[in-house]
Amino acid sequence: MLNRSLCNLGRHLFNRVISRLYRSIILRVLIILFVLLYVAYYTLILPWVNRSVSEQYRQQTGHGLHHDKINLQLFKCNFSVGHLKDAANLWQADDVNINLACMQSLRERSIVINEITIRQLKATAVQQESGLWNFDDVIKHQQAIAKAAPAKSEKSAVPVIIKKLTVINSAVHSSMLALKNVSVDAAPLNFSIENIDLRNHKSSGFSLKADLNKSARISLTGQIDISSLSGTVEVNANNIPFIWFNGLLEPYVRLEVLNGAFEFHNRIDLIAGAPQKITGKGRLSDLKLRPTSMEQDAVKWKSLEWEDAEILLTEKSIHVPLVTLNELDGQFIIDKDRKTNVQAMIVTPAPASTTTIAAVGPSKKPWQFAVDRLAVNKAAIGFYDQSLVPSFTAIVQNFTGSIINISSDENTLASIDLNGNVDGYAPVTLKGKANIFRAAPKLDALLSFKQMDMGALSPYSAEYAGWKINKGLLSADLNYHYEDGKILGKNHVVIDHLEFGEKVRGTHVVDIPLRLGLAMLTDENGKAILDTEISGTPSDPQFKLRDIIVRALGNTLKKIVSSPFKFISNLLNTKEDLGKIQFTSGESQLTDTAKEKLNLLTEALKKRPNMRLSVQGTYDEKSDLVALKEEQVKSALQKSGVTLDSLKAHDEAWSKAVSEKYTGLGLADKNSVSGAEEKYLALIAAESVNPERLTRLAHERAQAVKQYFILQLGVSGETILLNSETRCEKAEQCATSEAIFTLEV
Repeated sequence: MLNRSLCNLGRHLFNRVISRLYRSIILRVLIILFVLLYVAYYTLILPWVNRSVSEQYRQQTGHGLHHDKINLQLFKCNFSVGHLKDAANLWQADDVNINLACMQSLRERSIVINEITIRQLKATAVQQESGLWNFDDVIKHQQAIAKAAPAKSEKSAVPVIIKKLTVINSAVHSSMLALKNVSVDAAPLNFSIENIDLRNHKSSGFSLKADLNKSARISLTGQIDISSLSGTVEVNANNIPFIWFNGLLEPYVRLEVLNGAFEFHNRIDLIAGAPQKITGKGRLSDLKLRPTSMEQDAVKWKSLEWEDAEILLTEKSIHVPLVTLNELDGQFIIDKDRKTNVQAMIVTPAPASTTTIAAVGPSKKPWQFAVDRLAVNKAAIGFYDQSLVPSFTAIVQNFTGSIINISSDENTLASIDLNGNVDGYAPVTLKGKANIFRAAPKLDALLSFKQMDMGALSPYSAEYAGWKINKGLLSADLNYHYEDGKILGKNHVVIDHLEFGEKVRGTHVVDIPLRLGLAMLTDENGKAILDTEISGTPSDPQFKLRDIIVRALGNTLKKIVSSPFKFISNLLNTKEDLGKIQFTSGESQLTDTAKEKLNLLTEALKKRPNMRLSVQGTYDEKSDLVALKEEQVKSALQKSGVTLDSLKAHDEAWSKAVSEKYTGLGLADKNSVSGAEEKYLALIAAESVNPERLTRLAHERAQAVKQYFILQLGVSGETILLNSETRCEKAEQCATSEAIFTLEV
């Protein structure tokens, strides 16, 4: 009962107070003012704010701005606007909300904004065919305003402080000519920046995260002074498609990027909006490149990684302590038209006109770079020559090692140390020093490979020598020096147990005595050592390394084959001429001197078992003919009873027999000689010899040589060949009493 009475009393008092206030003039005035403010807010203030926002946007950009009515909450110091859209379709947003710190703004005589929130901003940045961007007119409009407006002092400007600016769930669409108008969509994009204070040059922390074309991702975080645009930015990017950069490669190489993705983590130092220093690491993974005019891939790798890289943009220098190349797969291809894929990749720049050079003026400072170490892991380089039938293929695999001190410094030479194998089993090494970035490149390198299967080289031997190769092993040390535009190569080649196949018709056969030359070089262990040198000027249009190597090989073999017995004499360390042996006139018996030469030739045949020796007997039409006639006279004197002792001593019995023979042949009537010796010479001169006897003498001499080789020296019969040809078309061809040797295979 007491509570109910108290409630009724309170209600009665409240009604009486309200009734009296209502009757008062003050309350009526307050109500009228409130109504007037309400009407003014909706009829005057809000329309003015709407018009003011649109007009200010037009004045600043030259574009119209479409938006919903602005929602202004005076007591909360908050206003928002929805569905904003640039009239030129540069951007649009679902809503923008601004919350002011009203009391702090009044207290500090500035504009203090607690937070600006922009939701679902959608912007476009597109470069047109003319090179202009779709927002270039806004930039020009801003420049015109800045030029026309009087300069304002910082003291007269009202300070603006933004505690936080946030862009939520937004998107940016862009494309540029340099990237061949590849469309890049950054969505969703979220951005925030805090503590923007232009008065005190304080750094503002910011963060941006976005997905690019739904697969790549990029994020930026850092601290930056908005007034000076100075600070640091951390940039992290993942899975950026390298195919986007095809357009950037076109001026330099005819290559098409088929695959590849960037990943990098960089720190950028900014001063006045310009990058000063970039440090960081990164990776280019799964790259695949192909010449635009060929179907085969040229280069691919698993990853190219770099660590602790430092780029100083003001000093134009790049320094990278370590670059790692993993599982490179490169191809060097010669097509059916004898053109290489390297030639297909290179873009030859047009020579600059004198007008252009004059316009450019003095050359700017070039970029300097240094890579302390390039590590190569499990690289493979394939060599494919499709100009041959059948085609040739060789692959250098598991190439691993490092290149130290790669630099643009003219005085620095990089050290190369790489090891691998050919076709999986033949070891190969590349060592040396080089600087290909000098104005005049320099190279001094040694490429060595061991026990390479020569059967794979059969297409080349067939093409250039007319012989296929069945089997054999090849080891080589190829030492090349390039300096001042000239190349000098020294090649040391070891061929092991080479076996030629069938003879064929090559389309580019060079006159090289390949089989004979190699037979002369191949020792008793089946190894042939060949040293050649090459030289040339690569800038010469006629310079073709393959042709030069073939020519050098041919010249070396020709030098050996053109003086084969000089080569044999050097092999045996003797000065004897082993290309022939002398016979006594009219005889086919070997002299002691001849036997010594045959012994030396036997040693040579043991050292060079692939050689065969052809023997051709010769005769002297003068001395051998006289000797044969004398032999016939001696035989006749013996038949008449003259003993051998008398024949040798030319005694009285011999003189009597000669005189009787001389008279018996009726020579006394024709000659007026009296002495026995003169009569003896007359008997010889009167003797006649069957011409075939001279030919038979030559054959007997060759037979005597072969018999001595086989029966006395144990040389295989198939190693010694008889040449029965006897030619006397020219006088000098039948003017020696010799056996002449020729080396054959």
